[in-house]
Amino acid sequence: MYFLIMKRIVVHIDMDAFFASVEQLDNPELRGKPVVVGGNPFVSRTVVSSASYEAREYGIHSAMPMRRAFKLCPSAIFVRPRFRRYEQIAQQIFSILTNYSPLVELASIDEAYIDLTGTEKLFGEPTKTAMEIKLRIRDEIGLTASVGVAPNKFLAKMASEVGKPDGFIVITPDKVREFLDPMPIEALWGIGPKSAEHIRKLGVHKVADLLPFDSETLKSMFGKAGQILYNLVRGIDEMPVEPYSPRKSISIERTFSQDLSRWETIRKALLALADKLAERMMHEKIVGRTITVRIRYHDFSTITRSKTSETPTCSPRKIYSEATKLVHPEVKGRKIRLLGIGMSNLSKASHKILSLFDSEYERDEKLLQAILKIKDKFGSDKIFRASYKEKPSRKFHKK
Repeated sequence: MYFLIMKRIVVHIDMDAFFASVEQLDNPELRGKPVVVGGNPFVSRTVVSSASYEAREYGIHSAMPMRRAFKLCPSAIFVRPRFRRYEQIAQQIFSILTNYSPLVELASIDEAYIDLTGTEKLFGEPTKTAMEIKLRIRDEIGLTASVGVAPNKFLAKMASEVGKPDGFIVITPDKVREFLDPMPIEALWGIGPKSAEHIRKLGVHKVADLLPFDSETLKSMFGKAGQILYNLVRGIDEMPVEPYSPRKSISIERTFSQDLSRWETIRKALLALADKLAERMMHEKIVGRTITVRIRYHDFSTITRSKTSETPTCSPRKIYSEATKLVHPEVKGRKIRLLGIGMSNLSKASHKILSLFDSEYERDEKLLQAILKIKDKFGSDKIFRASYKEKPSRKFHKK
């Protein structure tokens, strides 16, 4: 009953090798074998989206280039992802979680937080409830999950990671220091490889080594994130579990002061719209699978064209590429008064999804985040892609 003295009781559920496990669930012949989910291993920029634990024994892991994975284990079974199927399973898991609390936050397609604070009278002791959830996922769906139970989201996630695969770890308030102190500094949110390398030069290797640093010192080293780091080192995290209700679609359009007729001008307009739409999607942390373009001609007649992909994205490069493919056949020499781009089949963004096949996704996100910072500081008209500029002496040629 020790949880009764806790202000919050948060559970983190992390599905084990989710995509690969779903493939093994649906195809019994894959069970016990190294399974790698991702793109074509012979295409240079495709990466691993998920690797079964049998494949991980060969050193294969998520985000690894598929070519590298093939070299490590040529006998592995390489499977293209089936996102619709993964989304179906994720929805089944979500349905189980919402039986126990309305406060369920989907952190990504394969992990979620659930706040069990105040549910004792309905379901009993929270650790037993968390175990019941884990067993229901196993028995009703056929997949294993690693579960962490703790006073906050940060500790709950760390607990589930430590317990992988198929683990169940409980961190009570009196065990926080025992759990955190021996952890490597990289385990803390916000500490990447470069930051960790910098901190190690100060003789700091474990979380316990950061305890002597006061908040002002950490803020001088990490800026505003220093205060967050100060709290995390002490096991403090006040972030609430936020239920996610995805919007059905998101779109942007522009009516032009003068009708567009040249393909180069239309292309640039689409590029600007794609960037703006991607910017909004990144702010809202959503990705989409269906892209729709809207074209209104000079005579006010309007058409829409759509395409649905298996891979969700918010990459400006991908949005622009698909939009141009949809718009180009519809130009036909007609003048265009309005252009719009929309995305639907939305889901919450996760870095696992954003970088599944093409490392360009991650570069696009970093580039756009850098652009946003510059816009915030200097104004929206101070930076634009080179593609927006007219090339002074080169003509546009179709091949």
